[in-house]
Amino acid sequence: MSAEQSKQKPKPNLKVQTDTLIDGGHVLGWREWIGLPELGVPFIKAKVDTGARTSSLHALNPHEFEQDGKKYVRFVLPHYRGDGHGRMECVAPLVERREIRSSNGNAEERFVIATHIAVGHHRLKVEVSLANRSIMGFPMLLGRTAMKAGRFLVLPSKSYLAGKPEQS
Repeated sequence: MSAEQSKQKPKPNLKVQTDTLIDGGHVLGWREWIGLPELGVPFIKAKVDTGARTSSLHALNPHEFEQDGKKYVRFVLPHYRGDGHGRMECVAPLVERREIRSSNGNAEERFVIATHIAVGHHRLKVEVSLANRSIMGFPMLLGRTAMKAGRFLVLPSKSYLAGKPEQS
């Protein structure tokens, strides 16, 4: 064994890596509570989807506007006022309009915003596309880019492992 090889630490085995993720709260079930603190949403149900690249939020009537030389999007969350009832109007900085392919294979142009999400005790800045998800079972979809940012492991046989987001 060379001197350089002996200096390298052995890589932990998969069980040790998994246990570390679990201990650190980095394990999600197939559905989780997600908070959107910048939008005033303490928590909503989200489907955790490793097949989707971008996270998506059920939003109605999105429209772009400009203020002080910056682009924003205004939209309505139909059921997420703080107590979970009623419509709530939101404004967020617009990242871009992006073509996104949905699960049925159709591509559509969507508004994409960047916002913080709360997952258990974690806070992550992620990109979220705004879409009409009224026929879907969950108002939010947590995509793999967000999961990668939080270094999460997904256990598809479990639900709500992270608990409701901590309010700050």
